Amino acid sequence: MKYPLTRSIFFTGFMASGKSRIGSLTATSLGWKFYDTDRLIEEKTGQSIPDIFAQQGEAAFRKLEVEVLREICGGAPMVASLGGGTLLNPEALELVRQHGALVGLRAKPEVILERVNRKKDSRPLLAGLDDEAKLAKIRAMLEERKPVYDLSDLQFESEENIPHHVITRRIIHRLQVEAMDPLWVELGERRYPIFIEEDLSDHADSIAEKMDCSPPYVIVSDQPVKSAQGAMLERLHHSLKGAPTFYWKGGETEKNLASIQKLLTWMLRQGCSRKTTLVAVGGGVVGDMAGFAASIFLRGIQFIQVPTTLLSMIDSSVGGKTGVNHPLGKNLIGAFHQPRAVIVSLATLSTLPREEFLAGLGEAAKYAFIHGRSETGKGLLAWLESNAKALLAQDPIALKHLVRVSCAIKAEVVGNDEREMAEGGRAILNYGHTFGHAFEYLAGYTMPHGLAVALGMRCAAHLAVRLGMLTAEEETRHNALLDALELPRTFEGTYHEEKAWEATGRDKKADTGKRVFILPQGLGEVKTVVNPPKAEVLAAFRTVVRGMA
Repeated sequence: MKYPLTRSIFFTGFMASGKSRIGSLTATSLGWKFYDTDRLIEEKTGQSIPDIFAQQGEAAFRKLEVEVLREICGGAPMVASLGGGTLLNPEALELVRQHGALVGLRAKPEVILERVNRKKDSRPLLAGLDDEAKLAKIRAMLEERKPVYDLSDLQFESEENIPHHVITRRIIHRLQVEAMDPLWVELGERRYPIFIEEDLSDHADSIAEKMDCSPPYVIVSDQPVKSAQGAMLERLHHSLKGAPTFYWKGGETEKNLASIQKLLTWMLRQGCSRKTTLVAVGGGVVGDMAGFAASIFLRGIQFIQVPTTLLSMIDSSVGGKTGVNHPLGKNLIGAFHQPRAVIVSLATLSTLPREEFLAGLGEAAKYAFIHGRSETGKGLLAWLESNAKALLAQDPIALKHLVRVSCAIKAEVVGNDEREMAEGGRAILNYGHTFGHAFEYLAGYTMPHGLAVALGMRCAAHLAVRLGMLTAEEETRHNALLDALELPRTFEGTYHEEKAWEATGRDKKADTGKRVFILPQGLGEVKTVVNPPKAEVLAAFRTVVRGMA
């Protein structure tokens, strides 16, 4: 099994809630032993449950339940179906808590009555009653036992119209999700997890349910993702209960208000409401646009990020920045709207074009340059230098480590300064971006964002040297890492010096006409510099312009 479970599973619930059937299927799926505590008691005593109740009373039966529980809890992980009243005994509850997860199954009183009547053997607590009296007692007992059943770690509805194998899959996937160790973006009541695994497309519904994102769902993606990751999208569609999917054509040129209007119109025609959860599947462009649409649709709905590029995994999907471009600049129209969860499936990187993969490596290098002296980012620069070849070869262990550390840094920065208002706060994430956005503008937004930022970091480092903030030796080490990660050294587009200068003043970080640059002061730390001399900025641009360096 891809995500193995290591703790036993105990099913609880009222009589006829499906514990034995679903418990048995769960055990078979996991390759574990299955125990029905009622049957074990019958085997142990040689008596039926009704006879034990009649001859010895309920107290004696509850004592037998604890004895049986002790016996089965002493071995390997297993699945057990508990009697309907087992957890009324505090000793039994403590045993369950010590050895595994408690899964509650629910069913409506009418469904329970119908299931009870199907069986020839009478339930001792309902013996001798007609249907009306049985139903009344079922309701009363459910109400009485509700506080105990609510102690379950997870609860699932055992419905007649849902096949048992579907319920079993949901239970196993949810337990797997609960056993994972996600990163958390700490934003108080709006905190959310970042799950990082090989492939979580089958677990999207479980993660959504964990974060209280109920159906209906809609999936938003683009045509390039559909072409490259069609099988993954199909698994997501199945996991998210057949969610309809909207596709943009794809690309930075489509990142505008007209594209948002198309999605909003489609969602209205789909009958989406404030209860709808939007699931954004794609790179940074899809995530930014879908997140912005979620922020304004019916004044805001929940959304989940499913990034499919390395850059979006470690940057744009985390932190809640959403938006679109304007003819006068990049990302000038948008909103802060945090996702409910980020689901990272590293397997999607296998189909990522090389250029886009390198763009993500550039973003990771940025984290080392801006946060490498913090507790979270300590050692990242040296680790990147030592593991550049493994990363370029897409070694899965190296990639998972890189994504987790990068996301941890981004989560820490965002948690401390969500809306980029604090001095030295979230703004440090814009290292290389003032120059980089200028390169994107000069290229007509056809240059991948991450590669533009990589060039921007080279410019920013050189500007820092010219301003006495960075040594020449540190600049050499800075650029050597970018070289080792095979990131571009020169701008290949048409360069216009005045247009480049103007673009630095239109960047969204500009403050009432001021030009804002994030520059390194040593490797591993950065600071904000406002309005550096134009001549120095243009000199920094020229270091990466072919024919001018």
